[in-house]
Amino acid sequence: MNMFARMPNNSIFGWLAALVVAGCQPAAPRPAVPSGPTSIDFSQRDDSGNITGEPASPDAIVSTDLAASRLQDIGGFLLLYYGENKQLPPSLDELASMPGGDSLILTAPSSGRPFVYQPTGLWLAEHPDKCIVAYDPDLRGAARWCLLMTPPVSGAALVVTVVAMPEQNFRKYHPAAQ
Repeated sequence: MNMFARMPNNSIFGWLAALVVAGCQPAAPRPAVPSGPTSIDFSQRDDSGNITGEPASPDAIVSTDLAASRLQDIGGFLLLYYGENKQLPPSLDELASMPGGDSLILTAPSSGRPFVYQPTGLWLAEHPDKCIVAYDPDLRGAARWCLLMTPPVSGAALVVTVVAMPEQNFRKYHPAAQ
C-alpha cells in the first residue's frame, strides 16, 4: 500500500525529469541573416508562404515594407499640403507641422537617415510627365523605394505613387535644370 501511495509522486518526478532533459537540448540553428543588401520580393504568397505566381498588389507591398509604408504616408501628406498651398513644401519637415503630421516618420527604417526630398523633382527625359520627389537613401538590393509624382497639368490632380525603382533606372534621374 505504501508503494502505491508514492507512485503519483514518482510519476510527477518522472515528468519533471523529462521536461528538464527536453529543455537542455540545443536550440535549432537560426537562419542566416544576410549581411549585404537584400532584394525586394514582390511575389504574392498564400497563407502557407508558397508563391502563388501572381504579383503582390501595391497595397500588399506597401503594407509589408517599412520604407514603402513611410513614403506612402509622406505622399498622402504631400497631397494634402499641395491641396492647401498649390505647391510642394520646401522641406518634409513642413509636413510634420500639419494636423496629424506629428505621426509621420521621415527617416529610412534601415539606417535612420532622413528620406531624400527633392521639391523640384528628379526628372528623366524619357518620362517628362513624372518625377521623383522623395526616396529612400538606402539601397535595398537592386531597387530603391521612391515617391514618384505626376505633376498636375491643366487642372488635373497631383498623383503620387510609391515604387521600387531599379537602381540602374534611378541613376538616370537628374534634378531639374535651373
